[in-house]
Amino acid sequence: MSIRSAKQLTFVMLAASLTMLSPAVSQENDLAAFQKIGPEGAGHSEAIAAAGRLSKLAPERLFDVLAAMEDATPLGKNWLRVIAADIADNGDVPTDSLVAYIEDRSGSRDARYVAYLLLKDSDADRAEKLLDGMMDDPSLQLRYEAVAKAIKRAKAAEGEAAISLYNQTLQVARHPNHLKKIADALREAKQEVDLAKHMGFITQWKLVGPFDNTDMKGFDVVYPPEAEYLASADHTISQPSYDGKAGQVAWQSESTKHELGMVNLNPVYNNEKSAIHYGYVELESAKEQPAQARLGCIVANKIWVNGELIMSNEVYHARTGVDQYIADFTLQKGKNTLLIKTCQNDQTQSWAQDWEFQLRITDPDGAAIDFAR
Repeated sequence: MSIRSAKQLTFVMLAASLTMLSPAVSQENDLAAFQKIGPEGAGHSEAIAAAGRLSKLAPERLFDVLAAMEDATPLGKNWLRVIAADIADNGDVPTDSLVAYIEDRSGSRDARYVAYLLLKDSDADRAEKLLDGMMDDPSLQLRYEAVAKAIKRAKAAEGEAAISLYNQTLQVARHPNHLKKIADALREAKQEVDLAKHMGFITQWKLVGPFDNTDMKGFDVVYPPEAEYLASADHTISQPSYDGKAGQVAWQSESTKHELGMVNLNPVYNNEKSAIHYGYVELESAKEQPAQARLGCIVANKIWVNGELIMSNEVYHARTGVDQYIADFTLQKGKNTLLIKTCQNDQTQSWAQDWEFQLRITDPDGAAIDFAR
């Protein structure tokens, strides 16, 4: 064989090899596009092209798309959800494989929930039966569905059977709406429920204020309590009082009995406008552990934990509610200190008079952390 012939044969074999590999390689590249897609158009052109190709895949390739959700960006996951639904429309969805995928708790939480929704579309009865074993599922979306079903079951029961079902569900529920609904049902049945404690709300605070927020210029001003806290080696407070907006202001203890931990600052500071307050608390953790600060606040706010700024929201009188803002942080073993700053502005409209906040500390799944008191 001549050198030219050998080269030609090698080229043909290489081309054939690349042709055989190209669909898998192409699909892998297409799925990788959703690891790069972000806000302001980042990676969108590549994702659009990839989505067009992936959406044409046969249903048995659905699980490749679901698996890609593990490494996709938050925006990429949304795209992959739509692509998965498109693929499911291309033929018969492999129901048994979907069930096995959903039941494997080691898989991606988001992908397992998408698989559940696809199963629900193709076999609603089978999907409904799966929920009975998902009350404690690591996927909060699947858990939400299971808890909703359990609440309906408890509502249909009577007497002690209903109370027992509600109590069981209370221990595994994570969504605030579900927890409130369960607590209301138990109280109606004459059962005591400390919902604030169960959800991890901080109900006892040290408060100080007001400080000046004229023209909303105080958000980034470091007032004395903040300066002391940040400068302290252990990020604590020791001074009893400071120069405030109109004279000396002192720390005072304040507790709330609101079932969702709401602290109303208006009666504390006589409905002061253009004002800032600080709240301080110490939390004793049995171990180092991941945690979340979950804040509901109608005005601008900042939160520090152990001297680190973990949350900052310069927003005034927008909507508010439980878990409006969520920030991840790490609790250290032993004492942890937390400082919150809230800022009221000078708006005169009736809907702009509230000055309040509610804060709970949970694990990353929303379960209350039991702090030593």
